[in-house]
Amino acid sequence: METQARKNLHPLMAGAAVAVIIAAGVAVAAITGHLPGSKAETAVVSQPAKHVPAKQHVAAACHDCGVIVEVKAVDVAGKGTGIGAVAGGVGGAVIGHEIGENRTGTAVGAVVGAVAGHQIERQARAHKRYDITVRMNDGTTRALSDETGTPPSVKSGDKVRVSQDGSVKPI
Repeated sequence: METQARKNLHPLMAGAAVAVIIAAGVAVAAITGHLPGSKAETAVVSQPAKHVPAKQHVAAACHDCGVIVEVKAVDVAGKGTGIGAVAGGVGGAVIGHEIGENRTGTAVGAVVGAVAGHQIERQARAHKRYDITVRMNDGTTRALSDETGTPPSVKSGDKVRVSQDGSVKPI
């Protein structure tokens, strides 16, 4: 009988395979819109008016107005859809089979790849939430949340108007 020479996968080849699989997963997530993008806006700087006399207005009682007490950023963990786990499991099974060349290696690779893929997907979907506390003019306190991911333009001490939908606008 002829014996076949058994070739092991070189560690650099295994590392390259893992890098290609991760890059492909990130590319798929970016193309499908699952990676968070930058939604930053540039600030508009206004020039102060030159020697214009300030007009004083007597404002009517504003029931929707108040002062910002606190703006707090909270990290929100992303939720996995299963796509990362499946992609990681398949990639891990392929690499595990190449390294171990048996069913045990394939199974271990699939499990490790699935866990890693799930965690990568959750990390890619993580975002910030901003909890805003407003002391209204009538003395009550309102707690609002902004999950858009963009930092609010208001800070503690700013006078604001709270609209019916819960958005906060500087006065």
